[in-house]
Amino acid sequence: ASGAQWRAGVGAMAGPPAGARGPLFACVRGPQTGEAAAALAAASPHALVVNVQNGVDGDAVFAAHFPRVVGAVIRQGATRIAPDRVRAFAGGRLAVGAHPGEEGAGDDVHAVAALLRDAGYDVGVSPRIAEDRWLKLCINLMSTPNALVRRAEHATAAFTEGKARLLEEAQRALAAAGIAARSCDGRDRSLAAEIEHQRTALARGEAARPLPIYNSLWQALTRGDPIEADAHHEAILAVAGRAGVAAPTNERALAALRRVVAAGRGPESCSAEEVLGPA
Repeated sequence: ASGAQWRAGVGAMAGPPAGARGPLFACVRGPQTGEAAAALAAASPHALVVNVQNGVDGDAVFAAHFPRVVGAVIRQGATRIAPDRVRAFAGGRLAVGAHPGEEGAGDDVHAVAALLRDAGYDVGVSPRIAEDRWLKLCINLMSTPNALVRRAEHATAAFTEGKARLLEEAQRALAAAGIAARSCDGRDRSLAAEIEHQRTALARGEAARPLPIYNSLWQALTRGDPIEADAHHEAILAVAGRAGVAAPTNERALAALRRVVAAGRGPESCSAEEVLGPA
């Protein structure tokens, strides 16, 4: 990290903006999507909504309420360290595209991309945003071990190999189901490249991130907030089940996550083997 600091002023409202035509950036977690979409639609039914969210289902939820939805997939590690402070890892990267993707990238998509670029983000325009969403969902499968496994075990073969298996299971399931998961412009690592990246992380000395930046699951477990990481595993397991493909590492990770949440345990409270199985 460079140690550089930025200051940005933001406005606050007590409720959804009324009469807006957009773009409105919806940055809510998966469990909040339905409620947020209904509230925004009641206040600004003609707005252009930009759904900045993980998962693969949220765009359709907003599309049930709004005539035009732009999906946005963000890649930026960040941790909220105070009510008004965020620590970020590297520059922000987004892919934006119309939902559904068959509509292509119209003027509104390019306008959203321009707004984000002006704000300093690296932005790709996707003709099929669902493919970028599936790729990000697969990458997010690693959020569970990254948050649950004790930091001392991150630099172990059980940790890196287990994360690679999570991705391999997703890769096989999506391939069997005919679902594409790829970057709109090739600037984000493919699944195959990410699997190799994880497998070689230990040899490179990069298996354990040295910076104090924690993913959203880690932060949710710390605060006792609702989680969404379970939905990532559930989505892959649903695809795998329909395709008749086994995904035991994802099953194990999901079960471990549910146990941690049910017991009220915090992050970094599991062994790598408990979450991912033996190396």
